[in-house]
Amino acid sequence: MKAAVLHAPNDLRLEEIADPIPGDGEVVVAPKACGICQTDYLAITGGRMNWDPGSVMGHEFAGVITEVGPRVTGWEVGDEVVVSPVGTCGRCRHCQAGMQHYCVDGYVIGGDGQPRFYNGAFAERCKAPATSLFLKPPSLSFEAAALTEPLAGSYKGMIAYSQMTVGEDVVILGVGSMGLLLTQVASAAGAGTLIAMDLVEGRLAMARECGATHTINGAHEDVKQRIYEILPEGPDLVFEAAGALAAAELTFDLCRRGTRVNIFGVIIPGTVPVSPRDIHFMEIRMDASFSVTPTVMRKSLKLQETGLVDTSKIITHHFPLEAIHDAIAAMEREDRVKVVVTV
Repeated sequence: MKAAVLHAPNDLRLEEIADPIPGDGEVVVAPKACGICQTDYLAITGGRMNWDPGSVMGHEFAGVITEVGPRVTGWEVGDEVVVSPVGTCGRCRHCQAGMQHYCVDGYVIGGDGQPRFYNGAFAERCKAPATSLFLKPPSLSFEAAALTEPLAGSYKGMIAYSQMTVGEDVVILGVGSMGLLLTQVASAAGAGTLIAMDLVEGRLAMARECGATHTINGAHEDVKQRIYEILPEGPDLVFEAAGALAAAELTFDLCRRGTRVNIFGVIIPGTVPVSPRDIHFMEIRMDASFSVTPTVMRKSLKLQETGLVDTSKIITHHFPLEAIHDAIAAMEREDRVKVVVTV
């Protein structure tokens, strides 16, 4: 079968590899659509993520079951599924606490095919534990369904962790693909004033389509001044979704008394100045959110099925697997938000 194999940074090859064989409790899925995550891009281009040679990336995907292994119940060949890339043992303290993404004996899809690191979905077929499957609603396209995992990450950050409630005023710094999904989640959950900030005007236009009530172009406007013109009493919740140290520093600078902060973006290594005294006396509450759990995957599928969130709104580029190099190159484009590979 064809697969995009990462041999080294900047050495991604479309080549023939052996078909996966399902073991106990496993299925084989033919991916139909797979989003390119920023972590995929960084691994492929030699950025901040490191993966072993021989890895097949791609963890945001939906497809069709083509084989069912021994001891699999409830799933059949032909079932259309969404796959969670994060697996769980169900027994460790993290799984018992609902933090399955920290499972001590789990797995990750989108790796080198070795135990605990399944090959990913930039391929004609990939293997997955049956416990990672969710039935794709018939109303969802494969491309929209493929973005369930990033939507689940956004839901987890906005609702499960930061506990945004109806009427709260929210600021999102950075509206790339994850920031736009955060915007949709906040809007669907009944945010009051919802401010999106970015440096790219096209993304701000998309943010308005996703429910932002106000947008700020940080390349041309004083962000803090504009936010406090819109919200004289300051925001209830500020999300750093740009993955930039400057945005993280601005996050704390925007706080009023009682503001909640979520460091959501994949921040580059470094530090930002934060005053423990201000945190104490202003009662600033800090949070962060990483990865997904089965609960938020199910919640996110329901958000899409009911039409409260439309993940297809953020897809800007489509490429077949045969054009995987063009798909990776598109990640550099300023007009790019979400790139999806179809198989």
